[in-house]
Formats: sequence, structure tokens, C-alpha cells
Amino acid sequence: MDPVTHITSGILGAQAVHNSFSRRFMILFCIIAAWLPDIDNLITFLGPELYLIHHRGITHSFAGGIILSSLLVAVFRFFIKSFPIIKGLIISFSMILIHIYLDLATSYGTQIFYPFNNTRYSLDAVYIVDLFYTFSIAGICFLSFRSKSHQRRIAAIGLAWILIYPVICLGIRHTVLYRVENELQKNRISFEKVHISPELFTPLFWKVIVEDRETYKIAGFSIFNTFSTKNFIRFDKAEPYAFKKFGEYASIFNTYAWFASYPVMKTENTGQSRLITFGDLRFYSTIDFVRKLLKNNEPPFSLTARVDESRKVMEYYYYKPGGTKVIQHLE
Repeated sequence: MDPVTHITSGILGAQAVHNSFSRRFMILFCIIAAWLPDIDNLITFLGPELYLIHHRGITHSFAGGIILSSLLVAVFRFFIKSFPIIKGLIISFSMILIHIYLDLATSYGTQIFYPFNNTRYSLDAVYIVDLFYTFSIAGICFLSFRSKSHQRRIAAIGLAWILIYPVICLGIRHTVLYRVENELQKNRISFEKVHISPELFTPLFWKVIVEDRETYKIAGFSIFNTFSTKNFIRFDKAEPYAFKKFGEYASIFNTYAWFASYPVMKTENTGQSRLITFGDLRFYSTIDFVRKLLKNNEPPFSLTARVDESRKVMEYYYYKPGGTKVIQHLE
């Protein structure tokens, strides 16, 4: 989830509990706690592979949350001798749990049981940037500051809304799944499985991913229109042996096989070499204007291998969120 939503949730947390402590530092304390798990973004400076492995890893897990809340309380206790340890731990850990929940609601995936289990869990209910969600939370936060007599009650409503909204979206997602499956069966289109993933402007728009043995087909779904199978875009599934083969030259390909939920691939011939690009349909948009904003014409988190005629990897390109292209030459 975006930083604004995390920070706003921290402000609401402070508004709900500040009567227990001094208002001077409580808002700052809750904002830091609500944002703190995203400190793992610093690992981007150590390279794309470590970012894929560790972003939303230990700092976004229950075990890591306990460690982070303890460190935060220790820092505040060092500077503010009267800072209450037990209550501080409860508040900070609660803010971190809300952060984890917000990220868990998106499609990116969160390793909530790390280091005991590195599986990425996701509710697939909310887009990574949900403007309606963010603005509604910010609006409730503003009302809590405007009201003197009902400040804590309004803040509590805001915290409840943070929890309820993804549940509502999850219910809509299951309804969309039901409608899409019925439409496919009505049109006698065979499939192994149908996936519904958040799209920009969820819950009004969703991404439909229809899976069969060798391909994924993707299309947008609007709750205002009847779903049409004519708008499908076809992608070839990524070949598992390709990840294994390329992983012999660069471990990032093995990591990508673990990271991707809907791995796809395409091949381009460029003279005496070949470009093989892997992508994850979680990060492919069905909305035209969103795709046009992409730099390098590749969705974020795409990974391209340049290989020779023997399929030896000579270099790879990784596309960060925002479109920045990272090039790594291999000897």
C-alpha cells in the first residue's frame, strides 16, 4: 500500500489513543510505527534480487513486527524517560499489524510468517494505490481533527474502515469471479482456473486472468458492463526449465520463479542474440492509459535475459517500479 495510507493510519491511531499519553509525541510515535515496516525499501540499493527476496519480508512479518516495535519503544524510552514501555509496545505493534494488513490486502504478496516460512500471502483485494481508500481514510482523519468532542470516536471509525474496506472488496472480487466463470461456461470457453486481481480503480474495475495449461489470457472487468471474452490478450506461460537454465548463470532467475504469481514470457530475435523477457501479470494493467505511462514498454518487475545461440545468458535487464532499467553484464 502507498505511504500516504500508512501514515494516515498512524495519525488515526494516535488520535484514538493520545489521551493516554502526551499529545506532543504520540502522533509522531504512531506515524513512525505505521510506516516502519517499509524501512526494508532501503534494500533496493543492494540490487534487484535482494529487493525481490526481502521487500515485505522480515519487517512485514509478525516476528519482525515484534522486533521493530521493541526497537521503536527503546528509542523513545531513551529520549523520553517517562515513556510507558508496555503501552508503547501494544500501540506500536498494533500500528505495525495494521501496516501488514494493508499490504496483505494488495496483490504484491507479504511474507507474514518469515523467517519460519517465506511464502508470500495476499488477499488480492485492493490495488497497490487505491485512491478511494486513501482519500476516504484521509477524510476521516481530517474530521477527527475538526471535532473536539468526538475525536477518538471518529478516529476509531477510521481504523475500523481500514479493516472493513478490503473485506468489502474481497466480497466484490468473489462476485466478479462468479460472473466471469458463468460467462466463460456460457460461451463454452475451456479453462483450468480463473483468477481475479485488483486493477487501478478497484473495486469498480478488476483484472481477469484465465489460465489453461500453456497460456494466460487477460482482460479487464468493469462492474458497469457485461464481461466480454473478445477483449482477451494472450500470454505464453513462462517455462519452468527456462528459469532453471538461466538460474545457472544468474540466481535472480531462480528468485524470479519464486516471486512471480502469474509468470509469462516472450521471445524476440535481435541479430545473433535473443531477448527472453519474463513478466508477472500481477503488474500488467488492462487499462490503456496506464500501459502508455510505462517506460521501456515493459511492466514493472519484468526481467529480460539476452542469450546467445546456445541459450547462455550474456546479460539481463530488470525493470524497477517507475520504469528504471537495471542492466547486469555477465562474464
